[in-house]
Amino acid sequence: MIKLFALEKFLDDYLYFDRKLDIAKIDPYMANGLMVRGREEIKKIGFGVSASLDLFEKAKETNCDAVIVHHAFNLPPYNRYDKIFQSRIGFLLKNEISLFGYHFLLDAHPEVGNNVQILKVLGAKPVKQFFHHGNPWGWIGELVIDEDLTKIENKLKPFLSKRSINYHFGPQKVKRIVAISGKGAPIASAMQDLINDNIDLYITGEVHEWNRELFREAKINFIAGGHYATEVFGVKALMRKVKEKFPELGTEWLEVYNDV
Repeated sequence: MIKLFALEKFLDDYLYFDRKLDIAKIDPYMANGLMVRGREEIKKIGFGVSASLDLFEKAKETNCDAVIVHHAFNLPPYNRYDKIFQSRIGFLLKNEISLFGYHFLLDAHPEVGNNVQILKVLGAKPVKQFFHHGNPWGWIGELVIDEDLTKIENKLKPFLSKRSINYHFGPQKVKRIVAISGKGAPIASAMQDLINDNIDLYITGEVHEWNRELFREAKINFIAGGHYATEVFGVKALMRKVKEKFPELGTEWLEVYNDV
C-alpha cells in the first residue's frame, strides 16, 4: 500500500521529462496528471488506454483504487449539464477511484512513450523528436542496418489492429522511421519535411483520405495501425515502470479493445 500523493509525485516527476515545455498550451484538452481524486490509500492500480464507464466498472470489479490512462475524458464545452461527463465522474467519486491521465506526456516520453516503445519493438534507436503541429509528439528512429519492410511489418503485426492500412510506396529497405501514435497522420505541408529528413517509413494510428496520394508522391511507406493499438504501448510500459517502483502494489490491465 502507498499513499495517493506518493503515486502522484512519482508519476509527475517521471513523466514530466522536460519542464521547459508548456504542457497546458501543447495539450489543453486532455489531462496530463491527476484528474479525479479518490481514496488516499492505494493498494492496486488499473491501467488502460481510454477512460470510459466500461473501463471504470472493470476497475471497480478488480478492486482498483486508482486508474491510469492515456486518454482521460474531456470536460463539458461550457458550464452545463453533460450526461456522459456526469456519469463518468460520478462513478469515480462514488467509488473513490482516482483517475490519472497522461496524453501528450505518454506519447512524447523518451522512455515509456508510445512512440519510443514502437521504435523499440522494431529495434530502432530514437534519434530525435518528431514535431507534429509544432510540438514534439513523436520520435524519429534509425535502424542499425537497413531492414526489409516486410520484416518490419511482421514485427509490428501482432500489436496492431486487424484493420491496419499499409501503403508500400517507399523503399523496400528501411532505415529511418517516424513513430507518432494515434491521430498522428501528417498534413500536406509536412510532407516535404519528411522527404528532406530521408524518412523511409511513417507509423501512426489513423489515416486520412488524402494521405495515400501524398505518401505515394513522396515515395514514403506508411502504416496506420489503429489509434487504440498504437497507444497500448506506452500505458503498458508505464505499468511495468510503476510495478518496478512500487512492487507492493497490485496492477491490472483493463482491456476495452477498440479496433479503430
